[in-house]
Amino acid sequence: ILAQVGVGCCCTSTAMAQQSSDLKFSFAGNGDGMIYVLRDLTVKITYANGFTEERTRKAGERVCNFWNSFAPRAFFYTGLWTLETDAETVQINWNGSQWTGLDVKSKAVLAPPAQLPQDSQRKAQVQQVKSKISMMKLIPANRWGITGKQLMALADQVVQKFTGRDENPNVYEVVEKLIKPLCKESGVSYALLLNPKGIKCSTFVTHAWFESFLAFVDDIRDHYPDFETRVFWICFTANPQTWSPAELSDLLGPSALQSPFAIAIQQCDTFLIVRNRSKNLYSRLWCVAELVLVNAYGDCVVEVIGNMPPRAQERGGDIGLNATCSSPEDVEMLRATIEVTGLDANSLVAEAIRARPGTVLRSA
Repeated sequence: ILAQVGVGCCCTSTAMAQQSSDLKFSFAGNGDGMIYVLRDLTVKITYANGFTEERTRKAGERVCNFWNSFAPRAFFYTGLWTLETDAETVQINWNGSQWTGLDVKSKAVLAPPAQLPQDSQRKAQVQQVKSKISMMKLIPANRWGITGKQLMALADQVVQKFTGRDENPNVYEVVEKLIKPLCKESGVSYALLLNPKGIKCSTFVTHAWFESFLAFVDDIRDHYPDFETRVFWICFTANPQTWSPAELSDLLGPSALQSPFAIAIQQCDTFLIVRNRSKNLYSRLWCVAELVLVNAYGDCVVEVIGNMPPRAQERGGDIGLNATCSSPEDVEMLRATIEVTGLDANSLVAEAIRARPGTVLRSA
């Protein structure tokens, strides 16, 4: 028997005080959950795992339904949902058998513009607002680029700064001792420090930070005849390295599908895999996710350069879906994102590991 909740109330034994004017939630006794629209509208749905999509429906039509017993996608559904229409934002929890905890917030009507203050006061207000707005959020992620010439200039600074026993630093060391101090005052990424208006990237670079920084730069330079003018999206120059973990989490968003990485991958012409002999880059889950995202949603050339560590595993161990990253929250989010694509991450990783340097894995 289908238990329906009138105009958006939750399916509990106790009537909820709140109601939705746009949505109706229902469930069947076998754990089937359904959502209907009460008027013609578009609904933005953020599932419990953070994945977001929009659906347009006519009044009375079902905007979403699922079966709790459909285990491979259970992570999609169990937990807090957010549904947004043009009139309200609705949050509701699906616990596997019923809807609970309905929270409805109506969208306020914009008030008429206030009268402009005096010049001095207005300037102070503008400055206060500007101080809270980062260029990282104003400039699209696909413009967080650095030219090959600028990358080579950074390599020259590394040669000057790191001497003696430290003369061949990895990326972690370069970020900590050079990039962070340079970017501390501005609070932006190294790429936007050099290019305040941003420059559109053509090549997304995926790599591991354990590698020699100078070898990394040399491998890319030797691969491209147009290296100096080519624009690269490289995580350690594109993303702000001085931000706190909470600020970075906000910038990356709730799903890798909405992250700056995904945006850049979808809009670059080339996806460049830079391997190294120090560390299997596919022991890093972000690298695995990037490889899956380019195969799922990218429309670009996929190239491989650099050598793998001796006797690098193609499967198992700590690579592919067994890979990790520094943030436990990111591990959960990235594995969910990979599963959403439906692609075999371990097979894609094995192919990238086996490929000879210079191989084109995929043409645009």
